[in-house]
Amino acid sequence: MTGADPSPPLSRRVLGGAAFMIGATAAATPRAAAQQAGAAASVAGGITYRLVGRWDVGRLNRILSVDTPSFFGVPVAYSPARNAVRLYRVSYPSVVPERGNRPVTLSGLLAVPEVSATTLPLVSYQHGTVYGRQQVPSFPDQSPETQLMLAQFAGQGYALAGADYIGMGESAEPQGYMVKGSHQQACADLIPAARAVLQALGLAAPSLCLAGWSQGGYVTMALLERLEAIGLPVRAAVTASAPVDPWATLGGFLAFPRPNDASWITTLFILVAFSFETYYAVPGLARSVLKPEHYDVAQRAWQGAAVDPAQIPTALHDLVNDAYFDPAFFAASVLGRLLAANQAYRWVIRTPVRNYFGENDEAIRVGIGRLAMEFQRAFGNDKVEAISAGADATHRGTYARSVPAWKTWFDGLMAG
Repeated sequence: MTGADPSPPLSRRVLGGAAFMIGATAAATPRAAAQQAGAAASVAGGITYRLVGRWDVGRLNRILSVDTPSFFGVPVAYSPARNAVRLYRVSYPSVVPERGNRPVTLSGLLAVPEVSATTLPLVSYQHGTVYGRQQVPSFPDQSPETQLMLAQFAGQGYALAGADYIGMGESAEPQGYMVKGSHQQACADLIPAARAVLQALGLAAPSLCLAGWSQGGYVTMALLERLEAIGLPVRAAVTASAPVDPWATLGGFLAFPRPNDASWITTLFILVAFSFETYYAVPGLARSVLKPEHYDVAQRAWQGAAVDPAQIPTALHDLVNDAYFDPAFFAASVLGRLLAANQAYRWVIRTPVRNYFGENDEAIRVGIGRLAMEFQRAFGNDKVEAISAGADATHRGTYARSVPAWKTWFDGLMAG
């Protein structure tokens, strides 16, 4: 879900994880054109891509040794990067399921390692919660979580794709936070688009793994459900701090608060209320959830406008209307029913999955972290394993510690 750092302005705070932080000539080949930053190249199906950066080994290793420990707050031993990485912003066609499959153009990242191999393993990474439209994978300078994935995976020979989601990146739509169908669509459509770009670059990536943190962990599980349903093979999926049941996650904050619940939890209700009102066409939903004195500033925050973070309440009782603290009311409400329908673990999972959780996570309870495994094991399915990132692992710490474990597991699968 998110995290909190009260210092930067709200529109610039990265939420996904422990804090809000929030030319070629006409005759040139697509591959040659794409090597020039800012020059767009096209492939079939309305897909375009352009080079937006190249990160050398030195920069990738600084991310691992300096930037990541500073941002995530925990020391972790990462495997050093071995190769430079080219970064492409991909534009690709998709649709909005909740709006009658209205066509849209979305953006995402494709990171290509500079290696001699022409067949690469591909990881689809799903990002955590953000307010700023450009705090997403295809703008990696603004996404510390993406930087870690680039340094640890792309820096060691993996191709890495990451959708910006509908309403983020270069998308013109409003943000659709935790809107399951839209998340599934955006991520599922990027996979063939990324493979088409790789093919244009003379590369192939037949083997696919999924990964995601926080909100992105939820999106990873939702994406896995979609890919299994359409028969697209996935070798393995991993998450960290994944709110696989949004109803239980948000309901717990309302009915059973913990002493260590993060002060930024209020922002989740803001994002959900406006996103669900917009995408599920429920006029007045946000007004029913949020107290009137905070409605305007909350709406501006959801829209990504600059607001004073001090104007956003940090106590749920100050932001959310009193009726929602009654568990029966919450469960029967439109918000509660939509959240319950958006679960991402109640199907027979066929892909090997590892869900990492932190025992000191201020956003995701241990029970939520173990929920997918416990549900699957309740009827005898052992495909899902829940793994603790440590007794002291916070929301950010869980991700920082999980990434090298993800890499070790994927490496073994690729070698097998």
